[in-house]
Amino acid sequence: MKERTSWLAVGTALAAGIAGGASTAKISPALPFLQQEFGLSLIAAGWLASMFNLVAVCGALLLGIGSDRAGALRFCILGLSTQVAGGTLALFASAAPLLLLSRLIEGLGFIATAVAAPVLMAAAAAPEHRRFAFTLWAAQMPVGGFLIIVASPLLLGMGGWRALWGALIAAMLASIVLIALQSQRYASVAAGAPRSLASIRESLAQPVPWLLGAAFAACAMQFYTMMVWLPTYLLQTRGLGAFASSLLTAAYVLASACGTLGGCWLVHRQAQRGRTIGVAFGVTALLFLAMFAPPLPDALRFVAVLACSFVISCIPPTVFGGVMRYARSTAEAGSLQGLIAQLTYLGAFLGAPLVATVVTWSGTWNAALGVLLAGSVIGGLAAWGIHRIEARDTRAVEQRHSA
Repeated sequence: MKERTSWLAVGTALAAGIAGGASTAKISPALPFLQQEFGLSLIAAGWLASMFNLVAVCGALLLGIGSDRAGALRFCILGLSTQVAGGTLALFASAAPLLLLSRLIEGLGFIATAVAAPVLMAAAAAPEHRRFAFTLWAAQMPVGGFLIIVASPLLLGMGGWRALWGALIAAMLASIVLIALQSQRYASVAAGAPRSLASIRESLAQPVPWLLGAAFAACAMQFYTMMVWLPTYLLQTRGLGAFASSLLTAAYVLASACGTLGGCWLVHRQAQRGRTIGVAFGVTALLFLAMFAPPLPDALRFVAVLACSFVISCIPPTVFGGVMRYARSTAEAGSLQGLIAQLTYLGAFLGAPLVATVVTWSGTWNAALGVLLAGSVIGGLAAWGIHRIEARDTRAVEQRHSA
């Protein structure tokens, strides 16, 4: 009997990731409120924003291997439960250290979910849909970010930043229930499988996943940095209120969601990975220059912001499409996902504090341009490496077939 794709189960696992993406993005509209309540400096606020990523920097690869061994279903539910625990702790925070600790716990839960949930999506799909289902995971961050930023003016008005946290705790609890109800669809990755060190080394010895991770790290550094600081930038330099700043940031994240769909289309069309990533980084470098060009009116500069968000978001689906090619089975995808997550969140972790540091040191937001352009250079070099290796492998396959 032909295996069928359960799109409901695919969507359920994606929804868990969207809740996690919203939890990552919630810090952006809440930062001004957190700075006021806890007396945070600009640099301290930058570290608070990046603290969510610290666990990924230190241990996403190990969590990915753990997901393979324990089973993606168990690991995903454990990750969601940990996010609930971290968010609940934040509700009782009365000082900055406890708030930082809660973000660390949330980060641990999010990365556990991030390495396991896309494996659930692939497991619920038929073989012909598996690569596409895995690619859809790229939508979790922009869609989650858009939803929470759109909802943030209402939630912040109702109960401050704690209302924002409470809404996401409820979303995580709902995700746990929904995934449990779909557990039969994830049966192939429920139990996990032991992996030898030789098997793990063989998976991680492939160069392309490392280059894909480096490209995603540069992309995440640029996207996450802009998302975190855009409301603060608009408040401090343009005098916009919290509502207007949130709406403009929501437009930025919505453009990212549309770009993610564009990236999924490119993967479906089997666009060459290295070329897609390289062109995207080249275009975003030009858009960054336009964003910080003083002669341009603010309206055109914000159009450049939206265009940059769209173009750079074509990269994550391209990266995730590569994961399924280099994973030898669905059950082993977690370790490669962990590797890419670790490199990705290194970029996200460093971006916000780097911008805060250069802006504080120089006294002008224009100094952020250097950090963003550096990301384009790193991503472009990774794209060049991916293109060369995959072109070489393609030629080798063609030569074997012709022989």
